Amino acid sequence: MNTIHRVGLAIAGVVALLVVGGAFVVQGYTSAQADAARAAASQATAAQQTPSPTSATDASLDPVTVYIEPTPTQPPVVVTKPAPAVAVSKPDPTPAPPAPAGPTQPDPTPPVIHIIVPSPSGHGDDGGGDD
Repeated sequence: MNTIHRVGLAIAGVVALLVVGGAFVVQGYTSAQADAARAAASQATAAQQTPSPTSATDASLDPVTVYIEPTPTQPPVVVTKPAPAVAVSKPDPTPAPPAPAGPTQPDPTPPVIHIIVPSPSGHGDDGGGDD
């Protein structure tokens, strides 16, 4: 086999690989475009078919409970050094000793807010990704 034949065979192999690879790229591109067009069309029709909210449609929707965790409360401020004594205009012969600090009440827990949101009808949303 001549050198020219070897070069021609190598070029033909490279061209065949490029053609097959290009076919896969074009097929993937057209598939992605078709999926995007199909998703856009379904969103457009869903937006057009969305009925106005009425009590009849709200009653048929399953409620979804959403839990919102409240932000934590700030820790209480502890006074380690009391304020200086207040000057009284009339002197008291027997000043009362300062009262010890009483027990502190625990911080009240902020309420948990529950919001019930109706789910879209006809779709069982499990929180997953695309269908």
